[in-house]
Amino acid sequence: MPLERLQVDSVRCLKAVDVELDPHRNYLFGPNGAGKTSFLESVYLLGRGRSFRTRQTARLVQHGSHDLTVFGQVRSGDRRHRVGLSFAGGELKVRIDGETAPGMARLAEVMAVHVMGSKLHRLIEAGPSERRRFVDGGVFHVEHAYLHTWRHYRRVLGQRNAALKRGLGGAPLEVWTRPVLAAAAAVHAARQRYVEELSGLVAQVGSRLLEHSLRIVYRPGWRQDISLEQALHESLERDTRTGFTQVGPHRADIDIRMAAGSVRDHASRGQQKLIAAALVLAQVRLFGQRTGRGGLLLVDDPAAELDTGSLDRLMAELEPLATQLFLTGLSERAMRPRQGFPVFHVEQGRVAAVV
Repeated sequence: MPLERLQVDSVRCLKAVDVELDPHRNYLFGPNGAGKTSFLESVYLLGRGRSFRTRQTARLVQHGSHDLTVFGQVRSGDRRHRVGLSFAGGELKVRIDGETAPGMARLAEVMAVHVMGSKLHRLIEAGPSERRRFVDGGVFHVEHAYLHTWRHYRRVLGQRNAALKRGLGGAPLEVWTRPVLAAAAAVHAARQRYVEELSGLVAQVGSRLLEHSLRIVYRPGWRQDISLEQALHESLERDTRTGFTQVGPHRADIDIRMAAGSVRDHASRGQQKLIAAALVLAQVRLFGQRTGRGGLLLVDDPAAELDTGSLDRLMAELEPLATQLFLTGLSERAMRPRQGFPVFHVEQGRVAAVV
């Protein structure tokens, strides 16, 4: 599902961008603030319907403009899909092959995109919600029905929380607890399957990137020696007091550990970036194994915060991936591009192929 052509207008500093892309690897070089990350952001926007840097699409609109547009031509086997996205007047519109997309999930089916951005270390440093989003995004890309499963859980959980805020207890609260248990079981099972598959790949990639052991364990959001039903019973008094369900998949996390212990306590900033990169690379590999498709991987300034040896190991991990790569850097000296692949120079929002 490579992106063959990209047109961007008024996404941050980018103006009137129109480039043809290589299905395997593309390099973008330029000074800080030139628009390299905004280019990657545009690709991500086309595949996810949102940015990887902000949740507010309005912030992407170029200063002085009223709207933004992104258009892409994506190859899928013998077919080519035309994907267009626009944002104006606070409304995001997506069209695929000339028809309004039924939902953002359809974008991911056409163009699955992953990212290793400048805030990659947040997978390690930030709270559990960041890692839950990572897992949920991975599950969705290999099981599209999971999006409905997760949304259903969030809906029934909200209903139980509303009942708690009204002071309901006993049998009346049980009416809202039963649907939560059923929906939670489906979310938990999908996540657990996914993390079990992912963990082996994380260990393999991690050992090569870090030259240390690396493992992940899924924490479901309640004590693992009891059922969720029992955990909800034990938490009832606290739930009633706070008006919020304290245990369940919405409190899940993944525990990431090296031989020395938790990565949050023992990994340097550079190691944290490599660990987070191992998670993303494992996710990309699992996506390929489960779907038979390559997808796209956006790698923003991989040389930042990495020594020469670490960067070399990261680039070696990228080499065999059956995915379309987009890599950015300050200059070709920091990250030497492979011969035979296009190089683009980015400056003041303009993107030009280097001949």
